[in-house]
Amino acid sequence: TWHFIAPPDLLANSCLFVMGSEGRGEQLLKTDQDNGLVLRDGYECSVDLAEVCRKFSAALEDFGYPVCPGNIMVSNPHWRHSVSEFSQMVRMWSVTASPDSLMELAIFLDAHAVCGDTELLEQVRASVFDLTSGNDAMLSRFAAAIHIFGSNQGWWNRLLGLGEKEGEQLDLKKVGTFPLVHGIRSLALANRLTVVSTAGRIEALTAAGKLPVKLGADLIDSLHFFMGLKLKIGLQHLDSGRTASGGIQMERLSSLDRDLLKDTLGVVKQFKVLLSQRFHLEAL
Repeated sequence: TWHFIAPPDLLANSCLFVMGSEGRGEQLLKTDQDNGLVLRDGYECSVDLAEVCRKFSAALEDFGYPVCPGNIMVSNPHWRHSVSEFSQMVRMWSVTASPDSLMELAIFLDAHAVCGDTELLEQVRASVFDLTSGNDAMLSRFAAAIHIFGSNQGWWNRLLGLGEKEGEQLDLKKVGTFPLVHGIRSLALANRLTVVSTAGRIEALTAAGKLPVKLGADLIDSLHFFMGLKLKIGLQHLDSGRTASGGIQMERLSSLDRDLLKDTLGVVKQFKVLLSQRFHLEAL
């Protein structure tokens, strides 16, 4: 699509990238758009860049990828910059270390090049590592987002007791997927890993001795279970014509899925303890 819409000079002097689950290669069903554009320093587009990007976002929407609620798309000028401008924005994210800026940093860390000069994206990624390397205070604030949705202790107790109330829903992303993915993302940032997939990051961290081998294997299994369960629920919503809510009705889970969910949430709890020790989160 980008090749059809962008002129040759823009293709040669930019890098189109995707972020979020699509950037990590973990998107199984169509979700909203998450993309950006980095331009070569000094390059001036031969046509109206804003119009090109607007057409691209509109085309993706026509294909069934809805616009991002957070407006994280190339049609938003905030997500299209030169290498120097992107690097400066990254610096501001790191220096301010506010919840919003750290969220944007987390989104960008999963950037995956799809088209154009990939070296342009890698230059910006290198600037991220240069700014965060050895910055333990910033890394701790970044990793602390694993607790942003609070404790899953209540859900854990209900699962153990098998006493869920009828109609009660579990937000799998909040209690499982996000703390796992962001925790691994935090370790990847601290160790300057360029790989963006969660499984790839786990394998690299395990190989480098930054994660226990058994925990690394359990985390990959847990990730795959979460992805499979999300896909199963998503397909059920598509079959019934319902809009996906993001929640899972506990009474609709099979006994096998319920048992596996207990195990995977137990792995996530263990992982969060390791992260709290590694980043000294109890001191925040």
